Amino acid sequence: EPSAGCRMPRRPIYRRLWRGGLNVLFWPVRTLRRMTADGWIFVLLTVCCAVVAARAEHLANIPLLIALVLFSVLWSALILGTSSLRALEVTRHCAERTFAGEAVLVTLSVQNRARVPMAGVTLSEEVRSLASRGGSPNAAPASGESQRILPAALGTPRGPSPAVGQAFAAMVAGHSLERARYSLLVRRRGIYAFGRTRLDTGFPLGFWRSHAERRVPGRLVVYPRLGEIDAALFQEMEAAMQRLRRRRPSREEQDFRSLREYRPGDNPKWIHWKSTARQGKTLVKEYEEPQTRRVLVLLDTNLQRLGTQRLPAFELALAFAATAVRELARRGCEVSTAALPPDAPPAFLTISRERRNLDAYLEHLAGLQPDSTRTLADLRGHVRREQLRHVYILVLGLGSLRVRADLTWLQSPDCVVKTLDVRGEEFRRIFRRGTGASGREEADEDLLLAMDDEELDALAQEELALIG
Repeated sequence: EPSAGCRMPRRPIYRRLWRGGLNVLFWPVRTLRRMTADGWIFVLLTVCCAVVAARAEHLANIPLLIALVLFSVLWSALILGTSSLRALEVTRHCAERTFAGEAVLVTLSVQNRARVPMAGVTLSEEVRSLASRGGSPNAAPASGESQRILPAALGTPRGPSPAVGQAFAAMVAGHSLERARYSLLVRRRGIYAFGRTRLDTGFPLGFWRSHAERRVPGRLVVYPRLGEIDAALFQEMEAAMQRLRRRRPSREEQDFRSLREYRPGDNPKWIHWKSTARQGKTLVKEYEEPQTRRVLVLLDTNLQRLGTQRLPAFELALAFAATAVRELARRGCEVSTAALPPDAPPAFLTISRERRNLDAYLEHLAGLQPDSTRTLADLRGHVRREQLRHVYILVLGLGSLRVRADLTWLQSPDCVVKTLDVRGEEFRRIFRRGTGASGREEADEDLLLAMDDEELDALAQEELALIG
């Protein structure tokens, strides 16, 4: 009896033979389903000519010749339409990163490698969320997630299906390149992937619907929508950091720079006695004056006891974190961030005054999901004590505040802690999330918005200038 290891290689062969037989068996059915209304009328005309020829006394007559010509035209259209699509190559050009509420122009370049021109090509592609299975481009979208993505179709003969962006190329000449475009206006943060690009056409005579698929990998990272933060918060932070700088003696070993002679008013504790005895003059230690203003942002991902509005509150916290970190880096602060992503170690990132790592942090926020199994208290063993010295700590609290998580480990004479309850009145007073292209606050379920022709033309000019 053959072993299981011997039978395993034969199973794929049987499956391929079985599928090949089914394809041959159902090929006529699939082919007839591709026929259009004009094609059925043409078939009816061909059948009428064949019937007239069959009733004639002599087979060599004009109706028979017409029927044969019509039949050959019908099948030539089928073969030519299918083969012409095989000669088309598709590439995509679009911005890889954008903010929620900002329009993105997607340009599809169609290259015809054959001499025969192609006309009336509709290009369709899906945009899927990668949040469901760990960010894999081939992952299936989360339940209902893809149905919330409604790209605006431009220049297409019919309206777009949900989660499908469509563009239309009227004519692609032989050995030439044609560009088609459609717009996306994503209103929710996330990491999205473009699915397969489907090409549909009725070329050449409109009797058959021919289609083909091209795999054009690509992704779109949508950052959280930015908002407006009351300037009073930054003034409060600036005053607190100034107090920290004045309070700090700036006389720590890691700040030591060099030795110099004693000056009246210098602290006697700064005297370097060994060098003073060696050189016969009083020398004191000179330290580096701290210039960096440090801010630590702790983002709560726990959503316990927040009620039905927990997800909008979480999105609001992400929008505030993105806006605050960007503004603080612009003001010359060194910003460190910490958060607890689900089923992963704490995520730490530092954004310099030159805004290095800002894109990495915004992308981290784009894919961040809530985790109600841990609170901010679980960061205690991961944050070094040096990170809590001479720093302004901004805590964006959600469920951790509701379950009264222990945050006393943040308290220190060397730092200032500011706790903002995202569901609190103070937070609503100092932060307002920005409006989208429509000039109003959109609901969370409204993710994409169509653009008018003037807005699209302006966006197209900018994008095509970048594409060259």
